Amino acid sequence: MRKFLIILAVTLMATPAFAITGLSIGVRGGWVNNYDQAGLSLGDYKADQMNLFGAQIRFSSLPMVNLILFGDYAWKKNEYDFGGQTFEFKMQDFSFGASLVYPIKLKVVSPYFGGGISSHNLSYDYVKPLSLSLDDEGINIPGSMTRLGYHLSGGVNITLPAFPIGFSAEYRWNWIDTPGEVTDYTSLILGLNYNLP
Repeated sequence: MRKFLIILAVTLMATPAFAITGLSIGVRGGWVNNYDQAGLSLGDYKADQMNLFGAQIRFSSLPMVNLILFGDYAWKKNEYDFGGQTFEFKMQDFSFGASLVYPIKLKVVSPYFGGGISSHNLSYDYVKPLSLSLDDEGINIPGSMTRLGYHLSGGVNITLPAFPIGFSAEYRWNWIDTPGEVTDYTSLILGLNYNLP
């Protein structure tokens, strides 16, 4: 966590002060897929997908690259049946971070690629009948934790001439430094952005 904050502070200090030109603010949503955490097991069931919602700020006035600051909330709540007994489970991931991306600037559709770092606050909640044994059903729920993550990404920005609203689509490969084995997953994120003049 401390390393992440130091790197983020250095990145922000490298941003020109009051760099309002080339700034866009937006909301985003999407899906987390193929979530694979070694310490999480729900017996014969899988918990490999989550919904995602967040916000982002993009600085495109930097030389060569764009800086994207983001905050996301990913979650999944579901009920599972174990021998006629209902097991309620919810997992959440509050994350914030920064990406540096290299844009290929075109008139309307501009592809980009890059990577970045993030901090993840992972939490897991469940409700079970007293008679349901987690060990017998092969259920293992980790404790809450805050861990450092990193990602690679590729996407496109769509801007319409003389119109301040733009769209973005991004595919991301993510890793979180969880105890034991690294947690990995992919995400698809769609954004709606307001571009300042």
